[in-house]
Amino acid sequence: MAFFLLGACHQQEVKVKALKDVPGYNSTDAAYSLVDFVIPKDSICFLGGEQYGKTDRFVEIRCENGLKGLVIEDEAFEPVNN
Repeated sequence: MAFFLLGACHQQEVKVKALKDVPGYNSTDAAYSLVDFVIPKDSICFLGGEQYGKTDRFVEIRCENGLKGLVIEDEAFEPVNN
C-alpha cells in the first residue's frame, strides 16, 4: 500500500485516514525523536509530495483539523474514497 501512496503523491494529493497517532514535523531538519505535533488516529488528511532531509524521506501532509507539515510514516495512513 505504501507504494500506491508514494506513486500517487508524485502527481497530486491523496486523501487518507490515520490508522494510529502519527508523529509530524515542521521541517526536514527535524530530529526523528523530536516530534513537533501529533496527527490523531482517524484524522482525515491529504498526503502530498516528498521532501528529503539528511537521512530521512518526508511526505507533505495537510489535515482537515488544521495540522500541516511533514510525516515520515506514510504507511500509517490508508486511502479514503471521496
